[in-house]
Amino acid sequence: MKKPFTTRILGVNVAVTNMQETVNLIIAHIEELRGKFICLSNVHTTVIAEKDEEYRKVQNAAFLALPDGSPLSLIQRLRGFREAEQVAGPDLMPGIFRATENTDITHYFYGSTQQTIDALEKNLRVRYPGLKIAGMEAPPFRPLSKEEDGAAVRRINESGASIVWVGLGAPKQEKWMYGHQDSINALMLGVGAGFDFHAGTVKRAPGWMRRHYLEWLYRLIQDPRRLWKRYVGTNGKFLLLSVKDAFKWKKYVDSDKKNLLIYAHYYYPDVASTGQILTELAEGLNDTFHTTVICTVPSYTGKISRYYRKHKYYFENINGVNVLRIRVPEFRKNFTPSRIYNILAYFVSAVFATFRVERQDYVFTISQPPILGGMLGVIGKWVKKAKLIYNIQDFNPEQVQAVDFSRNKLVLGAMMWLDKYSCRQAKKVIVVGRDMIGTLQQRFDPLPAYAHINNWINEKEIFPLPKDDEKVLKFKRKYQLENKFVIMYSGNIGLYYDLLNIVKVIERFQGKPEVIFAFIGEGSVLDELKDYCKKKQISNITFIPYQDKSKLVYSLNAGDVHFVVNAKGIKGVSVPSKLYGVMAAGKPVLGILEEGAEARLIVEEAGCGISVDPGDYKAIGHLIERFTAMQGTAELEEMGAKGRDYLIDHLTKDVSIKKYRDEILSC
Repeated sequence: MKKPFTTRILGVNVAVTNMQETVNLIIAHIEELRGKFICLSNVHTTVIAEKDEEYRKVQNAAFLALPDGSPLSLIQRLRGFREAEQVAGPDLMPGIFRATENTDITHYFYGSTQQTIDALEKNLRVRYPGLKIAGMEAPPFRPLSKEEDGAAVRRINESGASIVWVGLGAPKQEKWMYGHQDSINALMLGVGAGFDFHAGTVKRAPGWMRRHYLEWLYRLIQDPRRLWKRYVGTNGKFLLLSVKDAFKWKKYVDSDKKNLLIYAHYYYPDVASTGQILTELAEGLNDTFHTTVICTVPSYTGKISRYYRKHKYYFENINGVNVLRIRVPEFRKNFTPSRIYNILAYFVSAVFATFRVERQDYVFTISQPPILGGMLGVIGKWVKKAKLIYNIQDFNPEQVQAVDFSRNKLVLGAMMWLDKYSCRQAKKVIVVGRDMIGTLQQRFDPLPAYAHINNWINEKEIFPLPKDDEKVLKFKRKYQLENKFVIMYSGNIGLYYDLLNIVKVIERFQGKPEVIFAFIGEGSVLDELKDYCKKKQISNITFIPYQDKSKLVYSLNAGDVHFVVNAKGIKGVSVPSKLYGVMAAGKPVLGILEEGAEARLIVEEAGCGISVDPGDYKAIGHLIERFTAMQGTAELEEMGAKGRDYLIDHLTKDVSIKKYRDEILSC
């Protein structure tokens, strides 16, 4: 479920949204929202929350805190959230009522007085004849006994209500909803005076006053004796505190949580391996940190959907993580200038986006894009006065040199200086392979503070499936892999894997019709590989598009053996993440990896495959022959099972995320 992005106002995480988006979200996920509650936040409640930590925790525990007061949405727009709109409780009610007429969604009303409840029921039945009212109840104006409260909960649950509208007034209604999260089997919405407005017992301000942020004045004129202290005092406090909040970025966090900003070039739903790793890392760390991610709009393939072309920034909340997306230009993976333009656009926009998030305790960045990823972290550290953690997934310019992408000494020298500077600025450098520690030692004397943490795959999402699994068979049928021994490459089809020369080795096996080689993915050399296969009329290779994460378990299980490849010179520079998916699926590894490289060390320690050196094409050919001779044998099955067992013991997601958590907190 995708929640709206939130921005913190006086300590309350207020959703950046609009009325239609809110109504659509509630209706689409009404069953998932049972037991949760939504707050309608305004000037009064945020000022209370600024001083009252317990009440602040209550509001931030809500599934959403909506901007009920127009000054809150105004502040959001002033902070750059141009699409932010007020979602007032009295307006949300009819929006939900209209959307749920003549449906199975039922409503319970709890709060106010019996007179108001009676008038509200009468008006609702006239205005919304198709609305299903499960019950209406006005509790006494005193604390309920345990027995009375339990009886009220039973009445609500026995009514089968989908939504409980709560009109007890702030802060009582928010505390009541918070206290009943686990006992009431419905979505609770605290709408306060919304009962009175729709009952007709209190008139609402005219539209022009609401549009000009004067609704408080209209209500003050209606009930000056009760409201003058609240509005005059509270509004003044809100104005002063909001200015302070905007310029000093005062932090309102739980005592056990600090703010963490993550720069992620790619993030969910992009299929880049680093994007998937960072998505799971951000979500895994969110119980310890208030996590914000700055990333591009989904664009790993080079194409951008129409939805993400309209605005410069997009604000989302995905599984509790605030995600600030940056629109970037489209690019072609085989056209270097367009890729460079795309990367530079991300870098510049990410720097500006940094000013849009509040002050941070930690900044976490990875070495993607090359060099610029590290520099983003340095800039974030300076701007947010935070501690920098630099996660090196690939060493550059070492990677550029290994594949002979550039020999320009000036360029390579500048790249090395900048990346070493990023390392020095970091409180902790985290590498993803033991061999990469050696590269760090070559760069520095003395070494910066560092740690080694392997990447991972979610072993609960990728796991072995039987060969007769219907979805695996469906995948095989779709791509003509049935009744074949499938040797598969699944991942980025890019520069760092020497894939063209491996294809030339595969070409020799065309006389084995029972064997097929499947390449799944996209990348900068994909077209070159396709052109070569077409020119040489190679019939034993098939190219398959990237698979959605939800389908990855089936595509990986469709292979009998999997290539895990790095080009010569990549040892100590990068670790192919595809290894973890292969091991999770319980498949044998055909490794083309340098001796001493992290991936080869893991394969050897696990006993889950056989490896040869990159560039030794004769040995690669012999290894392919060896694996094809093993098809259908217990030895092949045993290799795959050993890989799965090793991964469960040493390389699970939870183990690695705990290591990241500990390393960040140790800074």
